Amino acid sequence: MFETIHIVTLALILALAGMMVMWWSGRRHWRNMQLAMTEQKQQIDIMKNDVRALFAGAVGGDSRLYKLETRSRRIVERQEQMENNKQTERPYEQAIRMVHQGSKVEDIMAVCHLSKGEADLIIMMHSADKAESEPAEQFH
Repeated sequence: MFETIHIVTLALILALAGMMVMWWSGRRHWRNMQLAMTEQKQQIDIMKNDVRALFAGAVGGDSRLYKLETRSRRIVERQEQMENNKQTERPYEQAIRMVHQGSKVEDIMAVCHLSKGEADLIIMMHSADKAESEPAEQFH
């Protein structure tokens, strides 16, 4: 019977030792998991900050792109206005050249698509220029 008690005691001691090893191993595993979770949380925080920075940059880029598009549109509009202004000036320039060449009112009206009043005004203004410049040329 004494041997049975020793065997039971030995079995209890071995069981207790096994439980302690399992507890120690589980505790070590628990600490490793906690460290891994802490590292993952830090990585998640870093990624959140990166995503925030990307969104902020995208919003800033979007507003800069909008400003550039607006500016580009304004430049195109100004260019079109300048081209329109040049087109409206061309008939008058052509009419002035025609006056200097001695063209008649009817020809100027037809070629330059001007009204009679516009053609007469250009002839009056630039015939006087022609008359003033001719005598000066004769003296040279």
